[in-house]
Amino acid sequence: MDTDFEFLCEKEEMWAKMLIQVLKEHDIPYAAFPVHGAGLIMRTGMRERLKIHVPKEKKDQAEALLDELFSQEAQNHG
Repeated sequence: MDTDFEFLCEKEEMWAKMLIQVLKEHDIPYAAFPVHGAGLIMRTGMRERLKIHVPKEKKDQAEALLDELFSQEAQNHG
């Protein structure tokens, strides 16, 4: 089985956590990495951002979920 992970997206932590929950519900493994260090976040007050990676063989499914989730969010808030 291919276990290479590929970049899916970068989102603010709140949105990344929402996406992670959806990925879990669809049994899609993921890896999430912070973009900025904790020290920078504390000093500047920036919001943390996460880079989400998924297995290559699940990327199409994850992209479809990403599009569905955030197109709904855009409609609700835009």
